[in-house]
Amino acid sequence: MSDSPPEQTGSEASQPEDLRLKDVSSEEEDETSYEPEVNQSIRSEMTASGQEWLERRQSLDDLFADERPSAGTRDWIGRVTNRIKDGNVYVAQRDIHVDQGRVQPTATIHELTENDIKELRRTLVSTQSQAEARRMLDSERLVLLAGPAETGKATVALAALLDWGRRASWIIPHGASTPNPRDWKLESGHGYLLDLVDTPDSVDRVTTNLKRAGVSADCRVIVLVPEHTRSAVAPVIDHDPPSGNKVFAKHLSIQADGARLAPEDQQLLNEEIRAYSAPWQMVGLAKQVAATIQAGTSIEEMLDKRFHRMRAKVGIDLDKRRPTLGRCFMTSIAVLHGLPEAEVSGAALALAERLDEKWRRDHSPRPVQLWEKLPLWLDYVDAEAVPAGPGGGRTIKLRRPKLAAIMLRVIWEDQPTIRDSLVDWLLSLGGEGSWHTRIRVGHAVGKLATFDFDIVDERFLRVWSRSRRTQDYQLAALALEAAAEDPSLTRRVHLHLQLMIGGRDAEKAIAIRAYASSVGLSAPDQALSAFRSLVLTKGAKFHQDVAQSIAYLYRVGTSHVILNHLADWVSDGGPAGRRGAALAFARLAAPISPTPERPHLSRLDPHPSLVTLWRNALSCEEQGRLVVPESWDLLLSEWLRHYNERPTVREVADKIFSLADGRNARRALFYLRLWRHQDEIPADLYYHLRQLVHRS
Repeated sequence: MSDSPPEQTGSEASQPEDLRLKDVSSEEEDETSYEPEVNQSIRSEMTASGQEWLERRQSLDDLFADERPSAGTRDWIGRVTNRIKDGNVYVAQRDIHVDQGRVQPTATIHELTENDIKELRRTLVSTQSQAEARRMLDSERLVLLAGPAETGKATVALAALLDWGRRASWIIPHGASTPNPRDWKLESGHGYLLDLVDTPDSVDRVTTNLKRAGVSADCRVIVLVPEHTRSAVAPVIDHDPPSGNKVFAKHLSIQADGARLAPEDQQLLNEEIRAYSAPWQMVGLAKQVAATIQAGTSIEEMLDKRFHRMRAKVGIDLDKRRPTLGRCFMTSIAVLHGLPEAEVSGAALALAERLDEKWRRDHSPRPVQLWEKLPLWLDYVDAEAVPAGPGGGRTIKLRRPKLAAIMLRVIWEDQPTIRDSLVDWLLSLGGEGSWHTRIRVGHAVGKLATFDFDIVDERFLRVWSRSRRTQDYQLAALALEAAAEDPSLTRRVHLHLQLMIGGRDAEKAIAIRAYASSVGLSAPDQALSAFRSLVLTKGAKFHQDVAQSIAYLYRVGTSHVILNHLADWVSDGGPAGRRGAALAFARLAAPISPTPERPHLSRLDPHPSLVTLWRNALSCEEQGRLVVPESWDLLLSEWLRHYNERPTVREVADKIFSLADGRNARRALFYLRLWRHQDEIPADLYYHLRQLVHRS
């Protein structure tokens, strides 16, 4: 499922303001209760959030869209979609979560359908490790298959399991949870696949529990583990990846049956195949070639637009000595693509000055090169300056947006002499730039994490987590959001956030923000459980942060689990739980331009918790004042205006007013009189609701 936010008009949306944590010193942070100062109304806050979400989505698309394979090109973990018994499945960035309206188990068991099995067998390229795994399954109930990520291990394991028993299922862990085999009911004659590649520390524990708890003599389990794994629990098979040429040829024959390649095209494709290693990349190439053949266009032109050749071109451009500041401009646009010319050019000059200062051998005052023309820079990076409208200056855009990610990778990996300066420049740029710049910088750092997570953790994430500045927490969260866009890092990001939730307050603040992304959408129970622990145990300091993150997570597929969690906060969370639930629910009740993906709450089927959550938001007080002063206005504008046409509104509103008592009953009568006096509600609705209050 896409996590795109609703559309928002840029001219009408206010600029997002940082409504998060106040700065606090490391000595004070775990002892001092603090609350952010909020000057915006909830509607203004949500409008600003919507604008930020849109920009974040666009930024991620620029960095990752070209690398997201179409359905069917990744290994089988990326192809499990929406067929699970006893629940609704929603997909977020290729991860799966099951929404059954209650806390979920640590893993879901997904059985391959007949179509899945047919497709796997039709496209399979057999390997020695597949044959060895099949032979071993005759005598071993549990087998480990070791190898690097994204090399076809899952396909090999599923093929071996299907050859053994003709039925196979994938056991999919949720978020950062550690699978517990005692929760599973494994069926006789069935084969199961469990992926523990991202959690090497849990391999021995989970496989030992599997042997003790679940693997009967009549079923088989293959566990995927990192390469070089050795185990005393079960035999280990070292995976040998399928030949890239064979994978490409098999899929091309299926996608373009009967097509023949000219010798020169085949030679070009052989060079392209040698540049990649993952089977899913071969599948993607085969699909592109098939489409090119069917369209009657040039294979060479198609290849010119692919990563391998574009990377080579960027490397050649970086070797050019003119324009002098071209390379700095390339670095700047790789990070700030799509921002105003003044910001992109200013950042390029800042990087040039930083490099000049670092590498100058003498101490003479030597300024960076002056009087270079912008058109030279634009031509160097294949970009254009687009007018942004009257008085709006110009925006710098790459003619091929996918180049931004390639430039960033080449500069980071192939230019080690400037890496330290690049790190310092990014830290400075993120700390001093606009919120638009922070989004680009945070996501660029997240992209770097997909190349080397450990270095990014050390040079960026830990620095930001030691900061006292709120914008640095946002930068770290943006970096983690972007890193999780790479499916091979999604689980690692979950594990990282799990550690941060248990860390210092700054780390907690980062984790809350990071969960407001595809990371939280892929495991909402994990995110909501983390939010609950912070809301109930850390005073009021995180309530606003959590409320805003929950607003991001709200979707059709997540609505039930969110409402259930918030209702639990009200019922057994004490004053802190009621306060946190009121703040979060108010943001759900003030949606931004509802879309099919994010419908108005009143458009959903009546949820048993809606009445509880509305009553809490309308009555929750702190020091004699409502925690959400806008709650009654939201009830009017977002619900009562739709009383006649929406059944959910009628059912929920009647219960709200019929259950009003004491102070809240007086408040309800006051607002009803006010709304009637202002002609906001018709007379018949006024008398109907007033009567419900008097009866309560």
